[in-house]
Amino acid sequence: MVLLWTILTSSACARQEPLVTEMLHETLFPYRDQAGRFGYADENLQIQIEPQYKSASLFNEQGFAVVTDSLGRAGVIDKNNRVMIPAAYDNIHLFALKDFTLAEVRKTYYSRWRFWEWKFLPGFNLMGGGNDNRLFDTKVKRLKKTVFILGNENKKIRSERVTVSGYTKDYFDINTLDSNQVLIDGTLYDIGAKGARSIVGKIKEPLTEHTFAQQKGQRLYIIDRKGKKAAGNSYKLLDSIEFKVKDLPLMVYLTKDNYQSVASAYEGEEGHIFIYPDLSKPLPRFIHDNMHTADLTAEEILRGLQMIASVPGSDSFLFMSYHHGERFFWFLDIQGNWHQTLPSGIPFTVTLPSGDILWPAKEHYIPQDQIPDNWEIRRINQLSDGSLYHVTIRRDRTIRQGIWDFTNKQWLIVPKDYQVYQLGKSHQQWRFQSEKDGLWGVMDNHGNVLIKPTYYSISPDGWVVQQENGKYISFYLDLPTRREFRKK
Repeated sequence: MVLLWTILTSSACARQEPLVTEMLHETLFPYRDQAGRFGYADENLQIQIEPQYKSASLFNEQGFAVVTDSLGRAGVIDKNNRVMIPAAYDNIHLFALKDFTLAEVRKTYYSRWRFWEWKFLPGFNLMGGGNDNRLFDTKVKRLKKTVFILGNENKKIRSERVTVSGYTKDYFDINTLDSNQVLIDGTLYDIGAKGARSIVGKIKEPLTEHTFAQQKGQRLYIIDRKGKKAAGNSYKLLDSIEFKVKDLPLMVYLTKDNYQSVASAYEGEEGHIFIYPDLSKPLPRFIHDNMHTADLTAEEILRGLQMIASVPGSDSFLFMSYHHGERFFWFLDIQGNWHQTLPSGIPFTVTLPSGDILWPAKEHYIPQDQIPDNWEIRRINQLSDGSLYHVTIRRDRTIRQGIWDFTNKQWLIVPKDYQVYQLGKSHQQWRFQSEKDGLWGVMDNHGNVLIKPTYYSISPDGWVVQQENGKYISFYLDLPTRREFRKK
């Protein structure tokens, strides 16, 4: 009985161990041999995992990497070259949490049993042509996607099978949080040694470090990380807002004819309207006319309205409006007064999905005397370091790019090259292309060339492509040391 109890207790304890394996702590880099196979080497180019894979990624923080076999099938290994997921998938993406790694795997296959999805007359074409005279196409392409927790025993979080079509959602929407929590397609999960625990669903997105917005039908709720609703916080989704200018009502519809959304607006339980995601200050409904008479009236601003956004850390809302083909920006405070600009010290920008800054005006960032003669600023993008901006200038059809230091009011990288982009997570090295369709090199943050234009392409994480003997080959370049991890 004592022996039996010892065995059972030991087994139970073993199941409580974290799902993370003991691995080598040294840094390993993907290494390419002369035959084009990949393994891993240490910083001294000493082989630690023999080249055997068609491709290999960098190891993540928990020591896992995605590799592919000779047929291009993806799998996952650890630093000891132990197979965590067999190479049997179309592709795999890894997501690192605080203590765990999630793997999203995808695999396509064909099924002949789903007769209700067979294609009738697959070769039929109204314009004629083609020689496919089959009555049915019985091969139905399917996709299986699954999310695992990697460890000694991989734990499945969720899986889904769908038929591949023009509207197929190929991937889960995965949003890792700053702990062992993750959002997968709007469901919040706790990740632990025993696996995943579903907490709550229908999450719209995180609002703060500790709260989420939960959308149920037309109502929005605020919940915490344990899935509990905040008392008294319920909001109704709106499709229009009625303003009053000089006591005259003016209705603004939040969805335009081209399905463009002006704003995501919600009405609180007390009747106040909020512009999502800022639920801290109500939007004024009774507004004054625009006293800046040389510009648009309040009615013209509202009739040409394209966007409303709450300005964080202020009592203002941004209104972007079009009038006679021209874009205008105005700010409305919570008392309903219009302003042409924001108070100083409020870091707020308006950008396109591409990252191009629309507001403030380009002149706010770079004085005109810092722009070369006969050149004009075409685009400005803010980099991860809030004081640095990626700037594109143009003269006729000639394009040049540089990096502007807003804090020191000077060029960090003078715009003399066709393209310049950040390398890695720091701002110590930059990849550059002197002319269009030219090769890429590396410079430091003073513009000094570290690697002359050599590579066909350089990715931000260090992967490069080079042409040799008429073929394009890919290998890893360690950016701090500029060492190529390959056998020449």
